[in-house]
Amino acid sequence: MRDTRGRQPRPEEPALPRGAALPDPGLVMAHTAQASGKGAAISDEDELEIIEELIKEDGFQPQALPFLSKASPKSTAKLVPRGSNPAVPTGMLRLVEPTGPSPLQGGLPSFGSSLPAATHILPLDSQPPLLSQSLSSLQLTPRLVPRGTTPPPASRPHWASPMRSPKEQLEDMLEPPRLVITEQPKQRGMRFRYECEGRSAGSILGESSTEASKTLPAIELLNCQKIPEVKVIACLVWKDWPYRIHPHSLVGKDCNNGLCEVTLRPQANPKHSFNNLGIQCVKKKEIEAAIEKKLQLGIDPFKAGSLKNHQEVDMNVVRICFQASYQEPSGQTRHLSPVLSEPIFDKKSTNTSELRICRMNKECGPCTGGEELYLLCDKVQKEDIAVVFRRDAWESKADFSQADVHRQIAIVFKTPPYQHLDILEPVEVEVYLQRLTDSVCSEPFHFTYLPKDH
Repeated sequence: MRDTRGRQPRPEEPALPRGAALPDPGLVMAHTAQASGKGAAISDEDELEIIEELIKEDGFQPQALPFLSKASPKSTAKLVPRGSNPAVPTGMLRLVEPTGPSPLQGGLPSFGSSLPAATHILPLDSQPPLLSQSLSSLQLTPRLVPRGTTPPPASRPHWASPMRSPKEQLEDMLEPPRLVITEQPKQRGMRFRYECEGRSAGSILGESSTEASKTLPAIELLNCQKIPEVKVIACLVWKDWPYRIHPHSLVGKDCNNGLCEVTLRPQANPKHSFNNLGIQCVKKKEIEAAIEKKLQLGIDPFKAGSLKNHQEVDMNVVRICFQASYQEPSGQTRHLSPVLSEPIFDKKSTNTSELRICRMNKECGPCTGGEELYLLCDKVQKEDIAVVFRRDAWESKADFSQADVHRQIAIVFKTPPYQHLDILEPVEVEVYLQRLTDSVCSEPFHFTYLPKDH
């Protein structure tokens, strides 16, 4: 078989488009013989080997033809790594784009179809294709814009999607935007006020508030740096699951229709504190109307719906539900998962109010116990209160009956004996009120046990 790697194509040879059927072998032989100017004729077998070798070197395999069904026994296969391009030998023929309109404008031809007649086969050292010429001559020229003006936005290509990129969608899956409560509202000490009281409903303080330093309930948006604007709506819901909408309302700054609505810009400040936020309660006969009004406004973060028997609503405790939403580039509104605060109890309810010891008439007594004390406090339920003495792991309850609770604000009791009756030095313990139903405790007072012989 002849070595065709050094063979140069003759200009008078007819063009052979990719995918087109090969001409009759006899005609090829005749044309080749005439073009060479030699009298010797080339055999059919030699010509077929030359054509087959050219096709293999070009890296293209057309549809099988009857006279090419058998591979040449002298040809050898060449292994090329998957995904790489085989090196192209020098002098190999290549396909050049037609001189007419670009195939990209009129659509690419299907596999096996003939290319336009203007397609030529040229050696590698000929001029580059038209598409390569147009890309090499492309120039990017900066455009001057007057200072202080905003340049017009670049037009979006027709293939560009307004949706988020796959990388951004993956980031959202790994670190999705979310809302967290950084300062819980104070659970007790807040008095729910009626609308008819005609004055401010007060302000909910933060959990870490003290007499010297006041804090406020606060939230923060996480993983929202790429979101320009987020809307946060706060409403009141039940203390327990399924967290139905509560008839009470939030009133104060940024509040309307019982809701508090604020707009945050996370890129500037993802945090927000709720100042002058109060709770306005409704009467029992107004429960149903208040709930229905909020449901008509579409306020139901947990999709719990309404309840036929509204008397089951606990009017003395609520939770604040925060729900954030933002608009995606596609125009679709996305809602983040709702976040619940700790329960907030009405101060005026003795079942849920904050417990507080105001005064005690004595600060010390014998370690054997039995010392009678008087204690003044905020309102308590006589059947739901205990006086507890405690030191480290030891604790004991004072002795008194319901009859010893005077008008819910005073308790007369006897001290319990200390755990060690043979103490030689005074021992200081804590005394506090404890509600039996929910185990809530008051701030402690100090009491000192004295030795027997003191």
